[in-house]
Amino acid sequence: MQSCSAKRAMTEPGIIRELDWNLAPSEIQSTADAAISEAKESLDKIAQASTDVDSIAPLQSFEEVLATLSEKISPLMFLKNVSTDKDQRDACTEVEKQGEKFINEIWGRKDIYEVIERLEPLTDSLNPEEKTLLVKTLDEFRHRGAALDNESRMEFLEIANNITVLESDFDRVLSEITTKVLCTEEELNGVPPDIYKSLEKEGDAYLLPLDNPVSIPVIKYAKNPDTRKRLQIARARRGGKENSERLQDTIALRDRQAKLLGHSNFAEYQIRRRMAKTPNRVYELMNDLKDKLTPLSEKEFEVLKELKSKEQGIPLSEVVIESWDLFYYHEMLMREKYAVDQNEIKKYFPVQSVIEGVLDVYQKVLSLEFEEQKEPNVWHEDVRGFRVVDKVSGDLMGVFYLDLFPREGKFKHYAVSSFLNRRVKDGKCLLPICSMMANFQKPTKSQPSLLNHSEVVTFFHEFGHLMHAITNKANYARFGLGGVLRDFIEVPSQMLENWAWKEEVLTLLSGHFEDSKKKLPSELLKRMIKAKLLDIGSFQLRQVFFSLIDLKYHTEGDVDTTTEYIKLFKKITRIEIPDDTTPA
Repeated sequence: MQSCSAKRAMTEPGIIRELDWNLAPSEIQSTADAAISEAKESLDKIAQASTDVDSIAPLQSFEEVLATLSEKISPLMFLKNVSTDKDQRDACTEVEKQGEKFINEIWGRKDIYEVIERLEPLTDSLNPEEKTLLVKTLDEFRHRGAALDNESRMEFLEIANNITVLESDFDRVLSEITTKVLCTEEELNGVPPDIYKSLEKEGDAYLLPLDNPVSIPVIKYAKNPDTRKRLQIARARRGGKENSERLQDTIALRDRQAKLLGHSNFAEYQIRRRMAKTPNRVYELMNDLKDKLTPLSEKEFEVLKELKSKEQGIPLSEVVIESWDLFYYHEMLMREKYAVDQNEIKKYFPVQSVIEGVLDVYQKVLSLEFEEQKEPNVWHEDVRGFRVVDKVSGDLMGVFYLDLFPREGKFKHYAVSSFLNRRVKDGKCLLPICSMMANFQKPTKSQPSLLNHSEVVTFFHEFGHLMHAITNKANYARFGLGGVLRDFIEVPSQMLENWAWKEEVLTLLSGHFEDSKKKLPSELLKRMIKAKLLDIGSFQLRQVFFSLIDLKYHTEGDVDTTTEYIKLFKKITRIEIPDDTTPA
């Protein structure tokens, strides 16, 4: 591993920047205001740069402005996703809108674009990283409308700002969902008691939130189909009509943006910067996959129908697989065909054992050392912080946090946020700070948090993103975790998650929560690995659907998002979903 000091021949250790997670709403706003004001002043100076083209100093100054602005605003935008204080989250949401609008304004500044454009003749004389920075900066300006005539440029900027508000409000609605489904213990027959026993009750019914750690196991294991249906439909309606309207409005605005830049549609506008280059090539790939996967999926469906026919006492010819049946009968097939029960397996994967095992694997593979901080600077008591050290050089490389359990107001899914990217400033290496957000089942008084194997895979995957952010060696913050080519962003994680399918690694990770020396039985482990591709045709067809519906939305522009979502889902997967499904 090549550390910062090794690359730049420095003797000073890398710098960990301080962050304050306890800002009052007024302080959040004033921090953002000051950062934006400072950035505006610096940008105005860049716009007055000399017309002499002899160095890329204006480009480097521009990059410094963006990096400094991001370092002050990004932690606030991150806090929006993790804070338990609604006032704090609301303030961060407003700052996010303000910050994104300002970023739109920056990339729409024709005066700065023209300053950077004058540097283009220097391209071939630059080192690879500087050349990439110049090429990508010019491309981003053009992509964001800076090269348009003034009238079109102002329209593009107005549209971009409207999209910023729509997207922020869309996310806010999803993060603040508090809908709960009432189910009695009888209605939850088949669901492991640890999933619901600690939940609040109303009379004799448990209040089930729609968060993944509760709702997904209920849909997987509840024997009562009506219970599964109620959870599935409640999840399908998240966001409601207002988010459907936001999605529709956003798609229409994106279409107009693309047309302002001379593209036929938004898909063409975006995909030109991807490996595929054109929407037609994506369509060709997806349709080819669909044609190859459909026969396999049809065979898999017949097996699920047989299971449902047998369990429900329905003639096979009358069986219909509903959307709330898929997970349930998949798990049943896993138990019957491979004798693999995820509820048994997860007893061998308490979260602490998984953390220790994953860290051990990554330390060995990447020649790193992870040092847990005794008093980490965190935003919630559940969060753990780790320093990362290069085992070879001894250099500090950065800090990461693990925020693993759900709570009110927190981001509902799994993701990694790199809110401070690595960069070199004035000869000093400013080190990255990032966090993994997860929503694993919370521990209870009687047992720790237990992960099923798919969650172990997810842990490996997301941790791969952390390592991508930490081991990055770029000198410019632009090339941090989110700055790589979009086609590449998932490659490190998807590669590294394969460790979660290796027998020796799973043995290392496992340890029964009641007796850590008791490892996952070898035969069960082998059966689990053998079942890896169970129902893979149907799963991958759903992925094809997501690609095709995205393409449909963004090639047609003016489209009824809900109607088309339901229609295409049935066409691709052969499953009907509720009429009021919200594509979210």
